[in-house]
Amino acid sequence: MELRLPQSCQQGFTLIELMITLLIFGVLLSLAGPPFQAWVRGTQLRTYAESFQSAVQLARAEAIKRNGYVELVLTNDAVSPAISASVSANNKGTAWLIRACPDCINLGSAPTVANPSYPFIEGKTVTEGNSTQFKLAADQSLLRFDALGRANRSLSLIVSAKESKVADCRTAPAESNTIKSPARICLLADEGGNTQLCLPDAPAKNPASCMRTAK
Repeated sequence: MELRLPQSCQQGFTLIELMITLLIFGVLLSLAGPPFQAWVRGTQLRTYAESFQSAVQLARAEAIKRNGYVELVLTNDAVSPAISASVSANNKGTAWLIRACPDCINLGSAPTVANPSYPFIEGKTVTEGNSTQFKLAADQSLLRFDALGRANRSLSLIVSAKESKVADCRTAPAESNTIKSPARICLLADEGGNTQLCLPDAPAKNPASCMRTAK
């Protein structure tokens, strides 16, 4: 037997109620849109910076594992094993290449032999997808690690949505600055091979501030 509800109990949305609901949803979406976009952009920026941090850590680990010299090269060349020996170093390079240096004789000097070999280890072109919107600058374009994991020099690298100077990693920001979604991130690596990501625009008292690691 089919049960039928009285006509008075059969209710639904009126056109006016539906329009009001859509209007409220649109207002909420417009309010949430900019913060969400800023969060996505901040996440992409951090992922971009982390890719270079991982490259430094990998190069150091390979030097220790191979008990020899390994180099990390920043470049704008199309990374492949074929260019391992001829790759052009660039301190604004958006790609990185890791190669062994069996002909290196010390941490501070390049090989002196003719036509040294540089066996390819790994490389990556980072500017893929949304990461192409970011700029990069570093104070070094090549790091060399020895079997103890020591680097031939320290590294300061900054990634941002706009052109920035590496010196900004060490410049004290205004104390009133608050960081909700970072527009710039610095990668700092010391000669011991230790790496850290920090925010150059964060107040000096902020745990993520680059000033907490400034020397």
